[in-house]
Amino acid sequence: MEKEISKEKLYQRIQESELYTKRFGTFAKSDYEVLMFTIYLDSLEGTARDYDISIDLGITESKVRNLRIRSQLLYPKKLDWKEELEKSMEHGVYDASSKQITIMFEDPSVQNLMKNEIEKAFSNVGRTFNPKQLVLPIESFLILAAQAEEDKQIVLEKLNNKVREVTKSVEDIEKKPLGTRFLQSVPNIVSFITNCISLYSAGKPIIDRLLGIINT
Repeated sequence: MEKEISKEKLYQRIQESELYTKRFGTFAKSDYEVLMFTIYLDSLEGTARDYDISIDLGITESKVRNLRIRSQLLYPKKLDWKEELEKSMEHGVYDASSKQITIMFEDPSVQNLMKNEIEKAFSNVGRTFNPKQLVLPIESFLILAAQAEEDKQIVLEKLNNKVREVTKSVEDIEKKPLGTRFLQSVPNIVSFITNCISLYSAGKPIIDRLLGIINT
């Protein structure tokens, strides 16, 4: 659904493009395309699907995705990875056999942001044949939720302690850091995650959505 763009917003985009400077004579067709595409995105309510945009503008979906990326590079909008992750988890799909969750991002710039945040948290990122999808182990969501906390290191240490408590044997518990798939040896993952909710504050919405996906 389209909305009316304010004159102030339109003027802001023109200023950002530096069109009315010495670039006026060198502003290429591709530059105009990105500028006009950005103004078009500004006119939309929420996030539109690539297919719908391609129909509106008469271009391919692949070109829509390329323009999305260039628009974010030239006219960056502030993106909140936590908020974007929560939105993507609304329609997440859980694979019980691999203990992984598939989430989808319509905007490739948001997906790239999320992928970077995941990799910074030392988590695995997988892909499917659908370029909009990322496949993440359950462990990734627990770590990402910790990344959202003010003191993430304390949360990670407490999470590590919980893992050791649940997986302990008759021998002494090894005091090693969280592994890549540290839930593999946890007998009841839902119970474990439920018991970890109290560790989180800012990251709690991610944990709540995680449990919702697993229990669906």
